[in-house]
Amino acid sequence: MEYALTPKQNDVILEYITEEPKITLLSGAKRAGKTYLAILMYLNHIAQYENQGLSFIIGGSTQASIRRNILNDMELFVGELKLDKTNAVTIFGNKVYCFDGANADAWKKVRGFTAAGALMNEGTALHDTFVKEVISRCSYEGARIVIDTNPENPSHSVKTDYIDHDGQRLSNGRLNIKAFNFKLIDNTFLDPEYIESIIASTPSGMFTERDIHGNWVAAEGAIYKDFDEKRHFIDSIDHSKIVKYFVGVDWGYEHNGVIVVMGKDAPGAYYLIEEHAERHMEIDYWVNVAKDVQRRYGNIIFWCDSARPEHIARFRKEDIKAKNGHKNVLHGIETVAKKIKTDQFKVVRKNAPLFDKEIFMYVWNSDKGEPVKEWDDCMDSVRYAVFSEEITGHRKSDKSTHDALQSLGL
Repeated sequence: MEYALTPKQNDVILEYITEEPKITLLSGAKRAGKTYLAILMYLNHIAQYENQGLSFIIGGSTQASIRRNILNDMELFVGELKLDKTNAVTIFGNKVYCFDGANADAWKKVRGFTAAGALMNEGTALHDTFVKEVISRCSYEGARIVIDTNPENPSHSVKTDYIDHDGQRLSNGRLNIKAFNFKLIDNTFLDPEYIESIIASTPSGMFTERDIHGNWVAAEGAIYKDFDEKRHFIDSIDHSKIVKYFVGVDWGYEHNGVIVVMGKDAPGAYYLIEEHAERHMEIDYWVNVAKDVQRRYGNIIFWCDSARPEHIARFRKEDIKAKNGHKNVLHGIETVAKKIKTDQFKVVRKNAPLFDKEIFMYVWNSDKGEPVKEWDDCMDSVRYAVFSEEITGHRKSDKSTHDALQSLGL
């Protein structure tokens, strides 16, 4: 069976077949066709050992991501793949074991293993010791490793230990490491309108460099580069347009504790309606603030920083609907930044003086690739609120769609 490939994918797989690198890395922009190609390359490798009963490895951040990103697409080529009790599937008469490798002790799962090859998905999401252990376990003659990943900070070990050694050869002349970089436009199967839309909505700076151009760049400068006080600050809000209210909470004492009341309209734009920020206040004070918010906006959700579970427990004891906010920092920032870039984020300026102070002082730590822990109190509370609402809103939407299809017998 023949499968259509983009010109970029075709060039890469031809070099993979002819040069036979031991370690191949596919890095670059999202939706550029990296994972699909990695699957084809890996299946091609396993097929070389058909019916030999050898062991192979698939590594991913979680078992769920392995199913979603790898096994589901593999089934298009080899048919249904059912995991056995050892988390293995059978492909071309060989056992392929699936390991989740995001945690520091994940490497122990592959200790003592001998494999003829490995595919590692989302390489930067895997723990460095896991990546190295998997590579060391691919000791069978002719073993090959394929790693696909999106770019991150250029100091990440996937780049410094492997990509930066592109072209490295062994003493026998065999190519040891080959790295390929992908840009969004390399995926010629994508609708041009889709590409234009993605480029237009991707936040400036680091996100554009990584997600569109596939570059390994450090985060630097202001985090919300697209925030424009003339466009994003507003004088007041029309509450008749708001379809949902919710709250973000960042606990504090020596630094500001912050509660922000957010609104969302039907098209999906977010509004920072009011902010409550104080230092050196005990939990009783914040309970009173939350109850006042409840009195005015109803029994809405408070998305809280999970670092203070005792405060969340107190809120719940007071019948305040407190939940742990989703705290993936980079994804949360990207979610807020996209809303800013597409003018779907507004702030009632007179009601948010700390936000006004922090927004242009909220900057990246270029060495760590994360925000500087200063001028971030209101920024954190906004991130908990918006990111959590986006995640839970999409889950509910997906469930509603699923239920609707199921009711139709589909």
